[in-house]
Amino acid sequence: MKTSCFPRLHARSRRLGFLAFALLLSTVLTVHATRKPKTVLYAASGTFGVAGTLYTLNQTTGAVLTTVGPLQDAAGNSYGIGGMKYNPFDGILYGATMGDSPTNPSYLVIINPLTALVTPIGPEGVVLTDIAIDPKTGTMYAVSGFNQKFYTVNLQTGFATQTGSTDLGFQNGGGLAANSRGVIYGVDNFTTYSYDKVTGAPTLVGPTLLANLVKAADFNPSGVLYGMEGGGGTDNTHVRFLVTINLLTGLGLELGTVGVNDLDALAFVPASGH
Repeated sequence: MKTSCFPRLHARSRRLGFLAFALLLSTVLTVHATRKPKTVLYAASGTFGVAGTLYTLNQTTGAVLTTVGPLQDAAGNSYGIGGMKYNPFDGILYGATMGDSPTNPSYLVIINPLTALVTPIGPEGVVLTDIAIDPKTGTMYAVSGFNQKFYTVNLQTGFATQTGSTDLGFQNGGGLAANSRGVIYGVDNFTTYSYDKVTGAPTLVGPTLLANLVKAADFNPSGVLYGMEGGGGTDNTHVRFLVTINLLTGLGLELGTVGVNDLDALAFVPASGH
């Protein structure tokens, strides 16, 4: 009596189907694990004592996507923001107010990215040009346009403590940011540097060759350093350009005109619901 081959073929088919499914599942999980999180690029204004506003920008062209709203506290007081960064440790968007902010100048604040509501934390004790947050430790670092000191900032009190010096003179422009490995980069006076987190000592990367200073900076999830380029002076009419900075050469590349004058803070924030 002959034994049918169909049961063996059916079992083999099941095994192949299982292997194919396992391979597909492994591929999907790998893609999901390596996919970069979606982020929103925020920018804030408020130079020369005017009331600041929070915006979202197109990450490719720099164009304004939305006007989130005026930067105000619960009492309706206005703020001008000079530095802004998202902290993945506590999920908070922090801001450093301008030295001539209409309310609480040179203060560390919390900014609600959905409403632009500002919650004051405390005085920094110095005018900070920009801030950076190490994503591995949650530590906030800062530089000032009024000296060459390098700082850490207490997130509970807002107070900035000098830990070293950049030895570069006063920060001119002064965009500052930390990449995913916690390395601090900044652009000072048309030149890109990396900074030692303990001493503040700079390592030259190279000139930006941009026409204007870089006022603010931040890294996107893919490790690209973005900057807010623009001129300065004594009024609020200076055009801003979104740029990227090459970390090998220091060179800046203009992506496009932002369309809002005198923005002075930049931050990538995880998109809600992703």
